[in-house]
Amino acid sequence: MREGNTLLTKFSKKEWGTWNIDGWFLTEGRIPAENTVLLAGADTDWEYVFRVSEKPDAVCEFSGGNHGKESLNDITFINPQNDSEIVLPVNKTVEVECLRIVEKTSLFFDDNCTKKYADVQRKYFFLPSKIVLETEFSFLSDVYMGTSYVCMFPVPKEYGRYAKFMDTGNIVTTPGPGTTATTNTFENFLGKEKTKSVQIWGDINPSYKFNVWIENEEMVDNFNNKLKVFYWDMNRVSNKLYFSKYDNEAYTKIHSGTKWYNKAGWEISISNDEGT
Repeated sequence: MREGNTLLTKFSKKEWGTWNIDGWFLTEGRIPAENTVLLAGADTDWEYVFRVSEKPDAVCEFSGGNHGKESLNDITFINPQNDSEIVLPVNKTVEVECLRIVEKTSLFFDDNCTKKYADVQRKYFFLPSKIVLETEFSFLSDVYMGTSYVCMFPVPKEYGRYAKFMDTGNIVTTPGPGTTATTNTFENFLGKEKTKSVQIWGDINPSYKFNVWIENEEMVDNFNNKLKVFYWDMNRVSNKLYFSKYDNEAYTKIHSGTKWYNKAGWEISISNDEGT
């Protein structure tokens, strides 16, 4: 980042054991720093979250990410420059130019993690201002799935009031900080576009551009759901981008033995041109 600022990427452990992207923070000078500014994320999902049920007539419930019903099997930190495993001592600093994390988890129908329906392998690649995630899902039982999300991006309104759907060129604007059109009975979903990439920026430091993308449209069911890719005016503080799959009105059956592969990315850049 410019003007002596440092971009801090946080990767945090959940109480049930899995590790997730936590957020991007801006800080002056070196890390660790006492004062940080949240640019994106914190306390809500980036990677994926599925609505699932064991039966077609039962209610689909969220699993994965911050919703739990997921357990950690293994995690490895790797230096991609020489493929060596990184040992992370407590309260010690390890310097690398880039970082790969391989995380293996399992997804469950229940909070007690006794009814497993899928194994997951996540491969993260971290650069100073970019994250790429490759995810492999192996379904071990039949699953009925409602509206689910395969890539997300939460951002404060100050840095994410505007979203440009890059494959259509359409731009949406949400209410500003301190305001929202979402109520207890209405969700202000904007866009619902067919696009594999979205650019986001705000009124504060509009030269900071967030670029979020997925590699293939099969992971959003070829846009055959009503939400497609949308931007949620979530509350008075934050907005959130979703790449959605399937619908709640008619659950989709995922057969045991099915395998999915998803590749997604998040990047922050500095540009003087609005929405480009």
